[in-house]
Amino acid sequence: MSEPFPMNELVDRLLLIATLNSTLIHFLLSSQIEGSIDPDRVDSLTQGLTRTRKWMEDATTSEGIPSSTANIMGLIVKRLSQIESLLPKLSFIAKKAEVHGGPTQEILSLLEDSTRSAEGSTPFTGTSNVVPLVEGAAPAPEEAFRKVQVEDDEWGLIGKTQRLIKQYSKRCHVLLPTFWLEVVRDIHKYKSSSPYASEIIEIPAKIASQIVKTLLTEAPGARLLQDLSKKRPAEIYLDPSEAERIERAVSKYFSGLEGVLSGATPKPADKVSEAQMIFDGFDWGGPDLEKRIIKRFNQRCEETLRDAETATDPARQVIYAEATKLLCKLQHALLAEPRFREILAQIKP
Repeated sequence: MSEPFPMNELVDRLLLIATLNSTLIHFLLSSQIEGSIDPDRVDSLTQGLTRTRKWMEDATTSEGIPSSTANIMGLIVKRLSQIESLLPKLSFIAKKAEVHGGPTQEILSLLEDSTRSAEGSTPFTGTSNVVPLVEGAAPAPEEAFRKVQVEDDEWGLIGKTQRLIKQYSKRCHVLLPTFWLEVVRDIHKYKSSSPYASEIIEIPAKIASQIVKTLLTEAPGARLLQDLSKKRPAEIYLDPSEAERIERAVSKYFSGLEGVLSGATPKPADKVSEAQMIFDGFDWGGPDLEKRIIKRFNQRCEETLRDAETATDPARQVIYAEATKLLCKLQHALLAEPRFREILAQIKP
């Protein structure tokens, strides 16, 4: 006969549900305020919700659970399942909106094009006048930024990070550091003629490179990744979905800095406020994940946010604020991918 289900563990599970509920509420409210939904955050929530639902489902069939309690838990499981079925649909819509712009943006673009056509048309007067097709066409405005195929390793960060990973790859599992190396690489694929372009590239790339160094050379990451290499096959390449999340995150970072890159007057207060709200929703994952590694990521986000608050130059404040948002989004991207959740679960003692 199986042992009765320990009530203290039941309390832990119910508290986890309460935490998940508050996380979902914060996500919904912050998304409403921000006016957009982060698909990586949605996917990360889906991963955590699925594990929590299964965990709670197992508890409902355990011995020692009063029938009334089991019934209530069954209702919770049902509600979690309903939410779980909706989140992938929300993620799909959010990814389309993040890449192509939302429906509102598409409608506004269409209306704007129609207005331009109406304003630029020649009214019918009953006579046949020849109107030149091109007359005084204004030159196209210069792009604030563009992405190229080959990255420019101006500060040597890519090479340095690659060499560090290669050096430790024989004794450490390096998939997690490789994720951050790809972040460094993708950031370096952007070009701009703005005087702030160097800082916009260097600041987040340097942070990502430092995260790699911390993972491989400092406690507890170095020991945990060494232990992981003994029980998990070597993995040195990202899956397409993992790389795609990085590309979307970096693209959103540069889009958020388009004003600074194009020379517009920065509004640091708004950007810092947005960064604080997103940092407040930092994803810590479920109870099965190694929190010390995640805490290091959280500390990097917090340090970058403090730099945004204390920088004296308004444009630099905006850069640090957007870098904070980028780091938080990358954390969501990590926890949205099964391989990285497995790694963070495996390295937990």
